[in-house]
Amino acid sequence: MTQRQENNNFNPVIIDATTKEPVDKDCLLEILKAHHVDTAPVENPQIRLEDVLPTLRKAKIILPQAFYKDLADRLGMPFIDYQKVTKLYQEEKRSKLITVMPYPVISKYKVIPLEIEGCCVDLAVDNPLDRRVLLTIQYLFPTRQISLHVVSAKSMEWAIDNIYREIHKKTAMLDLYNRTPDQSAYKVLMPNQKTFIITVIAAVAVAAIINSMVTFMVLFAAISIGYFIVNPIKIYISLRGFKGGRAPTRITKGEMEWTRDEDLPTYTVLIPVFRESAMLGQNLRNMYNINYPRDKLDIKVLMEEKDEETINEAKRLGLFGCPEKMVEGIPKEEYTEFLKLFDPLIIPKADITTKPRACNYGLLRARGELCVIYDAEDKPDPDQLKKAAIVFLRSPEEVVCLQSKLNFYNADENLLTKWFSIEYANWYEFYLQGLDWIDAPIPLGGTSNHFRKKGLDELGRWDPYNVTEDADLGIRLSRKKLKTEMIDSYTYEEATLTPKCWVVQRSRWYKGHLQTYLVHMRNPRKLYRDLGAAKFWKLQLTFGTSVFIPVINPVLWAVLGVSLIAPNALGWLIPPLLAPICLFNLIVGNLSYLSIYVVACMKLKKYRYIPYALLMPAYWALLSVAAWRGLIQLIKKPFYWDKTTHGVSKVARDKCVT
Repeated sequence: MTQRQENNNFNPVIIDATTKEPVDKDCLLEILKAHHVDTAPVENPQIRLEDVLPTLRKAKIILPQAFYKDLADRLGMPFIDYQKVTKLYQEEKRSKLITVMPYPVISKYKVIPLEIEGCCVDLAVDNPLDRRVLLTIQYLFPTRQISLHVVSAKSMEWAIDNIYREIHKKTAMLDLYNRTPDQSAYKVLMPNQKTFIITVIAAVAVAAIINSMVTFMVLFAAISIGYFIVNPIKIYISLRGFKGGRAPTRITKGEMEWTRDEDLPTYTVLIPVFRESAMLGQNLRNMYNINYPRDKLDIKVLMEEKDEETINEAKRLGLFGCPEKMVEGIPKEEYTEFLKLFDPLIIPKADITTKPRACNYGLLRARGELCVIYDAEDKPDPDQLKKAAIVFLRSPEEVVCLQSKLNFYNADENLLTKWFSIEYANWYEFYLQGLDWIDAPIPLGGTSNHFRKKGLDELGRWDPYNVTEDADLGIRLSRKKLKTEMIDSYTYEEATLTPKCWVVQRSRWYKGHLQTYLVHMRNPRKLYRDLGAAKFWKLQLTFGTSVFIPVINPVLWAVLGVSLIAPNALGWLIPPLLAPICLFNLIVGNLSYLSIYVVACMKLKKYRYIPYALLMPAYWALLSVAAWRGLIQLIKKPFYWDKTTHGVSKVARDKCVT
């Protein structure tokens, strides 16, 4: 025995992967039963010896440590208990061991490195009966002497999580910043941006001191001319969408039937559920209804370490072991199969708690070639994953993202939800098609984005410091000449019910959009080179103006209000040459936007929504309230994730027709 082995109390043996295992399935079942393990899930003769333990693990059946010790004794292999495994992975050793085996290998094959010295490698497995694992080990270390140990499933899960826990935590937080710091919102403003903003404010202030009337007249004229240019462009984009634009990709029922399950790639589903204990069960049920091969689904339920309420609910539902209660609507006889689908991940605490950070962490541990994000309240079309997979299979590699359509299952609940639904309908049914038709960068929605994982990894994943990581990613995709396409499939969400909740949610969106614009405009020349002249100006006229218009609108409304009350009070502000432009913006601009919402309702045959569409100016006022709140929050708390409360609607999600 070497000094290394004596120090670690190891007694390793050399395992020849070509040797026949001394334990057959009947013998293994006897050992399991001797430890009072329920073997019903593996009694099927079609389940092979090497698949018995993984099948029990997927069924969330806990195998006692004593079972693994007996199995190791039967095989003549050394056993390492849980306490010793946890002591082995000290910080200095962990950093050394992660260079031995990458995360995808230890995660897929359930093999962990214990020690490496010279030509000797000590490894541990929790399924020593799987010849595929033994052959993989020999392939990875063809010239080394391999010493194999047995550990329990609990030890294996702890080790897999902890070996890479810190590095994944740091990567999820800082990978984008380390790769391309100029495209990360880690810093809200760069020095040149601060200088520019201070200079502009100072110049306006000095000009106002010298001649306030002329200064305000020039500012008002600039704003009015800007609206005069932008409004027709945005109206044109919606009209292109009405005429068909670049229609979402459709997958026929026949195409889905012809596509074989074995041809479909593994699909990772990321579900961030921060403070979503009330929605967890319903979301899991919705995911269970997805029509995709079960063995090719990798559903990651992402929970923050500090969110004890959601973690405890996940434990009660059986995601971490034996369930205390069952998800409503799942038959008892199916519950074991139901639990096999989900892989709960606890995201380590960090300085920020944002959805993109959680998704980055989940993506680092994803098994799928494709991935999608769903929010806790989402109910996607059951065929959505299969449709997206087929589109990816037949599309060129530069198509990295597919955006599904979004709307609400509780659209009829009150006036606010109707307005929200009208806005979403126009955005996802028509406006995005128009943007695609004019080849402008497409800001993604916050959910139901489908990606090629390889392309997303190469892009740097999501920006954890941006609270609208979706919009930011859409622009980064465009900068890399990668394509986003719309897919003709719906996901239904829960619309916020009260003005307060709506403003909280929308102010976060506005803050993120402003973050995104500031990030990408840090170096306008580089952005211009990346996008090209046409896309650069399209971005400014679509996304850029959407950032500024909501905060400017109240100023124009104030001028209008004063002019109506005291017509002569602001006569100096609007010179004769500017009056026609102001009148055009006021009457033609507003009527055109209202007409767009009315036409959207008509095109979708939602005629009962038309009266509510005519009341949208009140909704625009709420938008400005949210925008100013978001602007203030960007200054005070740029990375704070203002959480939207879900699960408050009285409308049953199951009433939604997809």
